[in-house]
Amino acid sequence: MKRFTISLCLVAALLLSGSCHRVGGPVRTKVYSFEDSTAHAQMTFSAELPTGTDKVSRTIRESLLDLIDRQLGYIVSYEGQRQFDAFDGDKGDTEAYVRYYFDKALDILARDSDSDARDREQYMAEDADIDEAEKAEILARMPRWEYEFGLSKDDDNPRYAVFRSQDYVYMGGAHGGVTGAGCLTFDKKTGRLVESFLDADCAGNIQPLLRAGLMEYFSGADIEVTDDNLDDFLLLDGDLIPLPAWQPFPAADGLVFTYQQYEIAPYAAGMPSFTIPAAKLEQYLSEDARKVLGL
Repeated sequence: MKRFTISLCLVAALLLSGSCHRVGGPVRTKVYSFEDSTAHAQMTFSAELPTGTDKVSRTIRESLLDLIDRQLGYIVSYEGQRQFDAFDGDKGDTEAYVRYYFDKALDILARDSDSDARDREQYMAEDADIDEAEKAEILARMPRWEYEFGLSKDDDNPRYAVFRSQDYVYMGGAHGGVTGAGCLTFDKKTGRLVESFLDADCAGNIQPLLRAGLMEYFSGADIEVTDDNLDDFLLLDGDLIPLPAWQPFPAADGLVFTYQQYEIAPYAAGMPSFTIPAAKLEQYLSEDARKVLGL
């Protein structure tokens, strides 16, 4: 009888475990894609958003819809001013929501790129050192503005889901740039965004880990970067390597750190990225991070 009771307890535990796994099941999503162009600009939009009606899916979707508002509502805004009113319809109508932001953002791109084109044409018209044929050729090669909005689900497991917010912006200069919010980690138990993975003041304590990761990133087949020459590859304000503006996010082998273009290195360095095992960061992890990592 005692053995039978223990067996029942094991069965109950397994059933509860299976139930918990189902609660943290995959986040069902749908990709919303649009593309259009104007006289001097082109815009593409791709957003993968949760479609489920459960609380977790709805909470994640709400956060991502707010992100779309923050990204596109302030598109090409140099002074941090909103470019158009926020969507005031039913946020439950995801199709209408994302279409609204795409259309409004495209209008802003059209307005500003047209203004830029007129300024370039005026400048060329006033330049007496260039003949008309050269002016026509230069204007024919005038670059078009580009904005690529990207939001996709990168990872999904029973404890957390990771969505990547990464845009590309080009406004007729020497080169374009990557913007966005980076990788966003959501707790699958609550749907809440993990806003901070590490203690904000831990950068000084983990300098050896950050330096080791950057040395690995910059090293290649024809170059070896060491602690002695790493600073030659960086553009820092002082000696301290800061934590990246984008939050680290979890992967199978640890936390992934990614720095944006120009954040700590020249544009040609790309976006320095590396992984640090979570065990090496455990004492600096936030409580929310420890939960989603199962620590």
